[in-house]
Amino acid sequence: MKRILIATHGRLANGMLSSIELLAGTTKGIATINAYTNDTDFDAELEQFIDSLTADDQLFIFTDLYGGSVNQKVTKTFLEHKIPVTVIAGFNFPIILEILLSRGDLTQEKVTDLVDKCRSELKVSFLTEAHVTDDEEDFF
Repeated sequence: MKRILIATHGRLANGMLSSIELLAGTTKGIATINAYTNDTDFDAELEQFIDSLTADDQLFIFTDLYGGSVNQKVTKTFLEHKIPVTVIAGFNFPIILEILLSRGDLTQEKVTDLVDKCRSELKVSFLTEAHVTDDEEDFF
């Protein structure tokens, strides 16, 4: 079974989970860790997630910042437990949806392709008054 852990600084993980449920209709197999939101460390939450895994699980972990404290702790913990995992740091919403909704086991090549595809989903729009219009036909 595909298992996903979203581990972030603050409550970003739960926000992502809420959006996933809204758009995908399911959060089965997804867990979240909202690090540093209280005075306790998130070690216990991480261990609880690890205890829930089975040998058949294909595991994906999404962290908000590559090299950040959450990313470092998650990576170190899974290495210590010798659990195979794909860690995607600096994620965006499309990559979580792509991984979640992809059927079957995902190869390293497929995951890399999905990350590249979702990276291209980042767009920049510079909006100015000159572009403002009240015409609903111009919206798209």
